[in-house]
Amino acid sequence: MFSAYLLVQACWLALFAPLSIVVSESLMSWHGLGGVANQELLGFFLSPVGYLFAIWLVAMSLFNFFLQQGVVTLLLAQHEVNKRSISQAIRLLIQRSWLIARLAFMQSALLISISCTLLFIGRWLFGFMLADWDINYYLDQQRGQVWIYFSALSLGGIPLALWLGSKWLNWWFALPFCMLQKQPLGKQLTDSTKLSVGQRKLILGLNIVWLALRALVFLMLIAVSIWVLRFSLDWWAPEDVTSTELFVFSFVVLAGGSILSFLDTWLYASIQFYMFKVLVKKRGGELHSEHQRVLKENHSLHLGFRLMLLAILLVGVSQLADDVDGFSQRFAAPSDFTIMGHRAGGWLAPENSLEGLHQSIDLGLAVTEIDVQLTSDGQIAVVHDRDLRRLTGSSEIVYLSTFKEIQNAFVSAGLEKPQPLSEWLEQSAGNITLNIELKRYDRAMDLVPAVVDALQHFQHPVIISSLDVELLNAVKQKVKGSLLAERVSIAFIAAASFGETKLQQNVDMLIVNQQWVSAWRLLSAQQRGQQVHVWTVNNAADVERLFYLRVDGVVTDSPEMAIATIENLQQLNQVEHVINSFRYWLRF
Repeated sequence: MFSAYLLVQACWLALFAPLSIVVSESLMSWHGLGGVANQELLGFFLSPVGYLFAIWLVAMSLFNFFLQQGVVTLLLAQHEVNKRSISQAIRLLIQRSWLIARLAFMQSALLISISCTLLFIGRWLFGFMLADWDINYYLDQQRGQVWIYFSALSLGGIPLALWLGSKWLNWWFALPFCMLQKQPLGKQLTDSTKLSVGQRKLILGLNIVWLALRALVFLMLIAVSIWVLRFSLDWWAPEDVTSTELFVFSFVVLAGGSILSFLDTWLYASIQFYMFKVLVKKRGGELHSEHQRVLKENHSLHLGFRLMLLAILLVGVSQLADDVDGFSQRFAAPSDFTIMGHRAGGWLAPENSLEGLHQSIDLGLAVTEIDVQLTSDGQIAVVHDRDLRRLTGSSEIVYLSTFKEIQNAFVSAGLEKPQPLSEWLEQSAGNITLNIELKRYDRAMDLVPAVVDALQHFQHPVIISSLDVELLNAVKQKVKGSLLAERVSIAFIAAASFGETKLQQNVDMLIVNQQWVSAWRLLSAQQRGQQVHVWTVNNAADVERLFYLRVDGVVTDSPEMAIATIENLQQLNQVEHVINSFRYWLRF
């Protein structure tokens, strides 16, 4: 019985899991979503395409469960006719697969209709709550409207949900009928409804108990597994773990999961089958005789059908291998990791100085970040602060001073005098990519056309970043449709750890603080094709953690430390990378 279960599960994974992934991705892309980690998922599920997507997901899950349950049901039923043949059970199951698939889709449509009834009635409620991140404000200020919509949801949705739920209870015995009766699906649903009369409360109670126990065991297993993994990874040094030990550990986890899943399916199928058997015998011998006749038949598969299944299996295995390979890459060593100097090189030299730029180039950095703002005479100064008090002791305010006055203030303080952006572009060209951060001080909007004009004849890639959404929108509009748009990457610097603007979802790059980085947000951004860089990372432990979380890079004041850390990590073998990846993702 366990062998039959494993065979069905293996075929499911090879054939239908890849198909389910392809269909799901197609439906999401049709709606305009690029991945599952997306803030707009609720709106997607409330759309017609999302409704189809939900039905598909539940149907494929039910189909998988019905196949597993079906083969256990057939093997249990074979004992009545003293016939024990896994191959016969599998053949009969395959012959019934189309019937089972239709039953799964019908039941999934029923279940999704229950949930969507509630969602559609409460659609306006969800819509206005998600219109702003401050949900607590709406709950407090719009409490009257909230109660109105909750009342409508309760009065209109719950009765309909209960009616749909009763239909589902009527169909609970449909699967055994599909396995043991040669009748159209409609006839089997009718017979199932008749058989469930007087048994609905018992059926509902059994399913509630089963779901509760299943959820409890599932949560306990997850909690224990995570605790064991964390405990082990905290005590094991990656270099002490061999590939054989890792393989054995993975095999034990998979084998244990398969056994528990089989026991769960076997218990559920046994309860359903023996209830079905008792109730059928009470109804008379006609159905019982037909079931025995079906079980005694020899079932064979046409050669063409076998070849078709084999072809689908090979395609499915190929697709599944690609999906597994893509997933496993998240636990391998990242191929690219950008170290970006902060303020032209961080602690290598005075901030935003050409000396820092040259040090960054000599160190081999791919990118360095500089801060720019506009002076009173229209020059672009590479200075971070609004005034020069911190750097020079002068009270000069950048946007109120000429570029010459700013240079004199630096010279008076014994510092290298700033050079205009044009000089930075000339000395960085072909040597390093500049990340030009636009500072929003007073005349900030005038800075956009000035920077764009300065870049018109610059033939190398450049990043334009800012904390300010309005500035970045202005840049996007300014370069839109021009050749410059091909060379300029737009980066939003996310200082807050909550919220997500429309622009944030559409820029090329996100430069975020460490508090922003969460599993959902990181996956969401990467599925949109955005790079994620983290600022400002100045210790080796954080660099290592972010390296294994697969961010695209870090902004740092200590580029030498970051380079040394990455070089050390790149010397580890593949097993050590896998262990470290699990360690950081489990803590994430």
